[in-house]
Amino acid sequence: MFSQLAKFRPGALAASYRDLLSGAWPDSSKLPVVYHDSYNIRFLGLEKLHPFDSCKYAKVLAGLQKQGLLHKAWTVKPRQATLEVLADVHTQRYIGDIHAHPSTVAQVTELAPLACLPMCLLERFVLAPMRYHVGGTMLAAALALERGWAVNLGGGMHHAAADRGMGWCPFDDIVLAVRRARAAAHAADAASAGTAGAAAGADPGPASTSGPAAGNAGAGAGLGAGAGAASGPVAEGTEGSSGQQGLGSSGPGAGGRQGQGQGQAEGLGQGRGQGQGQGQAGERIKVLVIDLDAHQGNGVERDKLEYDMADFYILDAYNEGVFPADRLAKSAIDVPMPLRPLTPTATYLQLLDRALERAAEQLPRPDLVVYNAGTDVLEGDPLGGLAVSAAGVIQRDERVWRWCLETARCPVLMLLSGGYAPESAAVITASLANLFRTFRLGMAPPAGE
Repeated sequence: MFSQLAKFRPGALAASYRDLLSGAWPDSSKLPVVYHDSYNIRFLGLEKLHPFDSCKYAKVLAGLQKQGLLHKAWTVKPRQATLEVLADVHTQRYIGDIHAHPSTVAQVTELAPLACLPMCLLERFVLAPMRYHVGGTMLAAALALERGWAVNLGGGMHHAAADRGMGWCPFDDIVLAVRRARAAAHAADAASAGTAGAAAGADPGPASTSGPAAGNAGAGAGLGAGAGAASGPVAEGTEGSSGQQGLGSSGPGAGGRQGQGQGQAEGLGQGRGQGQGQGQAGERIKVLVIDLDAHQGNGVERDKLEYDMADFYILDAYNEGVFPADRLAKSAIDVPMPLRPLTPTATYLQLLDRALERAAEQLPRPDLVVYNAGTDVLEGDPLGGLAVSAAGVIQRDERVWRWCLETARCPVLMLLSGGYAPESAAVITASLANLFRTFRLGMAPPAGE
């Protein structure tokens, strides 16, 4: 099924992800399911002060393993994203603040007691796990392009923007993943087609085979001025610059960032496998984010504006009556699906069907769908404010995957995102189990298992 939708042959993108993968590039003994034990945040019980279940990832894996659908040995283990990787999207000022000031970590996680703790503990127990989520999403995007589907058993931090984090989201893993995937696609095309990338008008400079942008090669000094000038985001990153300065010719984005994010001719050319022949080297990957978390994905939307991202489309379904109500960010949504508080299951699914129809009619066919599958839409979720049943979530997820398979005919990357109800992990497990069975995503246990 989904394997037929792969855009690149297996291993074609591997060279661009050496910094995000532990070990060799995944072969057929691994499923395109990304997970690391470090996703789970356990810190003296302080994580329980927030309604978000920060250990749900291990629970989901255990639930799927109990059903024989997934085994930890079949998953792909990511490395955590480095500060240099984060700098492809986030400002040097914000990266410095969140890694130096407990008050910033407390604000982003909405856990005030963290402001009183030393930074060394916050780095180990909060920020490092979050960077593993970023690495997982970035790696999973590549696997989706090569395998036709992928799931990161984490990620989906859609409130984080270039210059800020909020709502338990410190880093924008979605835009980071898209930008790296586009650079990797271009690098794969160039490597496979020789001079085809240059002949198509691509600027080969930013296309690195080992990092997110050529400018980041100079970012080895971490947060120094040189790194900021080479590839770092806009230094001040103020609200007023979002969508206005963007990637103008006078800022740092005129160098490494625009070349990779918008101006560079990322491609679906000669390195492709099943999809080979559908495009030429230099063609940019078209991405559709389907964000069905109950909250508006304002961070991803702000970064779309900040980087003036072409061929990057957003379908966002969100409760109009809850956080974040970001008016500026809403201008980046291509297919809005605003919801009234306590929207019930039947209405929700009807509106989703219509939104997917609009996406098919109004937007170009995507080369990759990033599906942000938050379960905070569940009835009784303390922060989502909607009223979708557990069965409704399972139907929702299957409808999105089926739309990718039958209508968009493109790979899908699924992220778990938010979910604050006690039963969130169980519902995710049930939904993934349904997807594995419906679309035959699993594999037989290796010999000796």
